[in-house]
Amino acid sequence: MLSGITHANAAPNVLALVDKSTDSVITMKGLHPDTVIGLCMLLLCLYFYSVTANLPKDPALFPQIILVALAAFSLFILVAGLLKTIRARKRNEQVVGFFEDGLRGPLTAYAGLVVYVALIPVLGFFTATSLATAFFMGYFGYRSYIKALIVLVSINAFIYLLFVWQLRILLPTGLLI
Repeated sequence: MLSGITHANAAPNVLALVDKSTDSVITMKGLHPDTVIGLCMLLLCLYFYSVTANLPKDPALFPQIILVALAAFSLFILVAGLLKTIRARKRNEQVVGFFEDGLRGPLTAYAGLVVYVALIPVLGFFTATSLATAFFMGYFGYRSYIKALIVLVSINAFIYLLFVWQLRILLPTGLLI
């Protein structure tokens, strides 16, 4: 039933106490990770909703609708995480660390995204998007150069045809062009 417990003598690749039947994971703070994620997303939604108050009424409507929907999903994740925390505490499960070894993937993806956004003004949208797409495809295990080339051309063609050609939106060309 339980897949592993992390403590001082446990193997380093075992991160948390996990009950497969209820998907329970307890972090060092004693809360299920869904609780933390749901709370952070809910706070971000509230912040961005307050930012839309400075926009004119009509242009603010669509972001507000999206933010309300995202806040509802965030609240659902928060409540589900709290329920998982309560169930785990009722079973007296050991509180274990969550962030000990599991940050490499998310931090690499976040760093790749930050570099991508930073490169857009320098290299231009299409060049930066091509580099970011190639990086993420390689990072997530796609090693076929033919597939990578097809994806790169398809993404750039779709974005160009939709935004530049059809909607006539000027995308950053970069300082090098």
